[in-house]
Amino acid sequence: SNAYGATALNQLNGGTIDGNGFTFKATGAGGTWGSAINTTGGTIKNLIINSAMRGIFMGGATADVYIDNVIIDGTIYTFNSDGGNKNYGVYLSNCTIKGWTSHSDVHKEVVYTNCVFGERGYKFCRPYATTTFVDCDFCEGYTVDPVSAAVVSFDGCTLNGVALTAENIATLVTNTAKVVSVK
Repeated sequence: SNAYGATALNQLNGGTIDGNGFTFKATGAGGTWGSAINTTGGTIKNLIINSAMRGIFMGGATADVYIDNVIIDGTIYTFNSDGGNKNYGVYLSNCTIKGWTSHSDVHKEVVYTNCVFGERGYKFCRPYATTTFVDCDFCEGYTVDPVSAAVVSFDGCTLNGVALTAENIATLVTNTAKVVSVK
C-alpha cells in the first residue's frame, strides 16, 4: 500500500528502477487509487507499464523524480500526483504516455521532454502547476487543460505532426491565457 491504495512497487527515498526494456504488469493495483509504481523520488527508466489504475503515482516527495524512456499504455492515469514538495520537480523524457495525465500544484516544476502523448481511452493532460513541454508530440484531438495555478509553455512541440504556434495553440490548450510561451 502507498497510503492511497494498492501499489505493486513502492520507490521510497530515491534510487533507480531500471526495467531494462521489460513490461511491468501490476496485478492487484486496479482500484481507484491503485498504482503500478508509487514514487517519492528517484529515477524510473527503460520500462513498459501496461496495467493498474495509475501507471506512476506520486503522493509525496523526498527528491526530484526522473522518468526516462518509459511507455505507459494500459492504465487510466499515466503519471499522476496528489502530493509532492515545492523543492522538487518531476522530469519526464523520451516517454510515450497514453491516457489521462494529471499532476497537482505540489512540485517545483514538471517538464516533459521528447515525449509522445497518445490515446488510451483518454487523450488528456490536466496540469495544476507550472508545466513545460519541450519537443513533444500530441496526437490528434489531444487536450491540455491547465487549471488552478497552472501555466504551460511549449518549445518545439507538434500536434499530430504539425508545429504548434501562437496561431494554432487553441487546438490543443483549453485556456490559452494560461500559455506562457509557444516557440
